[in-house]
Amino acid sequence: MYAPVIDGNESLDILAGHCIAARKVIDESGTSVMRQLIDLLLFEIGVAMAKAAETEHQPTRSN
Repeated sequence: MYAPVIDGNESLDILAGHCIAARKVIDESGTSVMRQLIDLLLFEIGVAMAKAAETEHQPTRSN
């Protein structure tokens, strides 16, 4: 069985969505350490998304 083809930006969007859902569950029944860890993961995903957007919008240079 083959995995569907997903580009990097779409993968980050999917990952962020799953982590946001996990954050909601952790808010209800998790520990403070779990909340800190999921928040850190969400922060890192945001950084990766910002870098991807920045790279996407940079003009290509020709030599």
